[in-house]
Amino acid sequence: MVSNTATNTNSFNFKAAILSISLVFGMGGSISAVLPAMQKALPNVSETGINLIATIPQAGVIVFLLLSSVFVKAVGIKKTILIGLFMMSISGVVPMFSESYWLILISRFIFGAGIGLFNALAITIINLNFTGKEESKLLGFRGSMEGIGSTIASLLVGALVILGWHAVFSVYFLVFIIAIYFWKFGPDISINQAHKEQQPQKQEIDVKKINFKVWILGLILILLVMVQIVVIIQIPRILINRNIATAGVASTIVALNTFAGMFGGILFGSAYTKLGKTSFTAFLAGDAIGLIILSLSTNLITAVLGTILVGIFGSFMCVAAFNLMTNVTKPSERANANTILLLGCNVGSFAAPFGIKLMQEILSNNVASPFIGFAITLAVVSILFFVVRNSFYRN
Repeated sequence: MVSNTATNTNSFNFKAAILSISLVFGMGGSISAVLPAMQKALPNVSETGINLIATIPQAGVIVFLLLSSVFVKAVGIKKTILIGLFMMSISGVVPMFSESYWLILISRFIFGAGIGLFNALAITIINLNFTGKEESKLLGFRGSMEGIGSTIASLLVGALVILGWHAVFSVYFLVFIIAIYFWKFGPDISINQAHKEQQPQKQEIDVKKINFKVWILGLILILLVMVQIVVIIQIPRILINRNIATAGVASTIVALNTFAGMFGGILFGSAYTKLGKTSFTAFLAGDAIGLIILSLSTNLITAVLGTILVGIFGSFMCVAAFNLMTNVTKPSERANANTILLLGCNVGSFAAPFGIKLMQEILSNNVASPFIGFAITLAVVSILFFVVRNSFYRN
């Protein structure tokens, strides 16, 4: 445990401040419900370009995740986190006052850069301030915060969308509130002490020593996360295009998808244990079925059913990929392996608009094509993995 400005690490505010910063990680895509309205307001921008507004933050995350350690060495952990939060809060509301596509896109990249600055630090500050059961409990709570933040943001977007797409971006004022709260109650960790405690974990990634199965799982995760982001982007489009729901209701259904994913996280352990070596195949197939239901939905009931299935099985298959990694690596290799898988997640999220465009070019240019195309892709991967499944259950 390290020294910090908040003397009572058991206080509610101390723990809440540490956990609160993870609320912002899932807010980037919460504005997906207004993408159709933005498309109308910016007719000279392609659909792929509009979709990038939701996913370009991931490019910022990737770049600034690598630069985070530089900031920590220069100004410390707390100030790095605060810089990231203020970058998010300022850049997040820029689209409220602009109709310039490029300014909006740059502001969204900066939004992601803010996340990248302290993404890993959200875990580090727990590691440095707590040990044992308390550390494990807080890490578990932290994992839930992203989904909670995304759900809250999506519900607020649903309420704000009636005021127009500009107003929706006011949801990011929440980040400013979190920044003030963390500034007041968050731990101010000594740079030297933090460096000392983290030093044993520091290691270079040796590409040659990484099991090729980890690279396969990384590639699969690009696909899996891409599918999940495609769903978030396309749900509002398909609901509005087919006159099933308004943008406000669509945003609520996006929130339902996130909530279903959180519920899936709770059920995962039991499902994974019962299905054994066939679990990953079953999860992929389940997500494919959810996508097909979404593609065929003509009313709110089938849309909600498809959304829930995709949310649950999407959570299942992504968590399962990380579990499979532990089967094909030694404990000493897992830090590097996690880095590869997390990179795959970020690439998949960023590339989702291009995945949508690809499926529409291969099949047909309509809102359902991405759901159908990715359902077929997941089904193929499911069959291929079933054939080779035993090789992922041996070290």
